[in-house]
Amino acid sequence: MAQQKSCGKHTELASNESVRVTQCPCGTVHLTFAANGVTLRLPETALKNVTRAVMTALDKVEERQQAAIN
Repeated sequence: MAQQKSCGKHTELASNESVRVTQCPCGTVHLTFAANGVTLRLPETALKNVTRAVMTALDKVEERQQAAIN
């Protein structure tokens, strides 16, 4: 398997116990999930779309949880 070359030092954009988000100098955003070590490499535009989709999903999950309580 060919080894990928690093584009340089990453800047951390955000992190918590579940995920670490960094960006390399070429602009690629790296999402690394703590649970399994999987890293997704995304262009900035894809990050926007992924974030919007996850936020929409979270809203729906929270709405369902709230409905179950009431």
